Amino acid sequence: MELTLQNLTKSFGPKTVLRDVSLTAHTGYCVGVLGRNGAGKSTLFNLLTNALLPSKGAIVLDGEPLGETFPVAAKRRMGALVNQGYLVEQLTAEEYLQFVARIYGLPAAQAHIDSLLAHLLEEYDSVRTKRLSSFSTGMKQRVAIASCLLHRPELLILDEPFNGLDVFAAERVLSLLNSYRPQALTFVSSHNLAHIEKVATHLLVIDDSEVKYWGSMEDFLQGQRAFLGDALLQLIHPAAQTAQDLTWLTTQR
Repeated sequence: MELTLQNLTKSFGPKTVLRDVSLTAHTGYCVGVLGRNGAGKSTLFNLLTNALLPSKGAIVLDGEPLGETFPVAAKRRMGALVNQGYLVEQLTAEEYLQFVARIYGLPAAQAHIDSLLAHLLEEYDSVRTKRLSSFSTGMKQRVAIASCLLHRPELLILDEPFNGLDVFAAERVLSLLNSYRPQALTFVSSHNLAHIEKVATHLLVIDDSEVKYWGSMEDFLQGQRAFLGDALLQLIHPAAQTAQDLTWLTTQR
């Protein structure tokens, strides 16, 4: 798969929230999308999933522009977790993935459902008969991730997939994404840079609605054993803030 973004721009009225994003990425890439809150990351993910229409530019998949409404065949090649996972909470995790399997027309999906849920939910045996409404936030997130992977998408789009996950659950998801990476093009965002360091091959850094860096993780770190956070801070200099007197917080009563 080859995905090309050509001068992708999104404006809401007079405000441009994403400006002239251009890149080409291929199967095997895991693109970590980084930036401050409000930089335009979620807008990019919504454009990639056709939840929003660009104000300018194009999304091109394997040489074919996707247009205003993505073809069903293109959507079937995608798996996406954007903003938050919307689950049918009256169902069990197994029933929900069976529902997803029917949507994608997956024959004999039960073995795949069982293996995904058993991997992502270490407590699966004890909760398999419980409705999703009784699940914790982190457990729901893992079921949502499983639903994105069940049909083995070629383009995987994950916006903050580690939200609500404890360290053990996050490691399970990271392990799964790393093993899946060779057969898909993945876009993933996270405020936890340690997660991005473990899974991303490439970085897309957005700040103030514009691309500040696009390229390999190795080139971003300039071949040094630098910390991703330090390199990111060097690239994006936060606006200077007026110094505030906060001594009242630490002054003894």
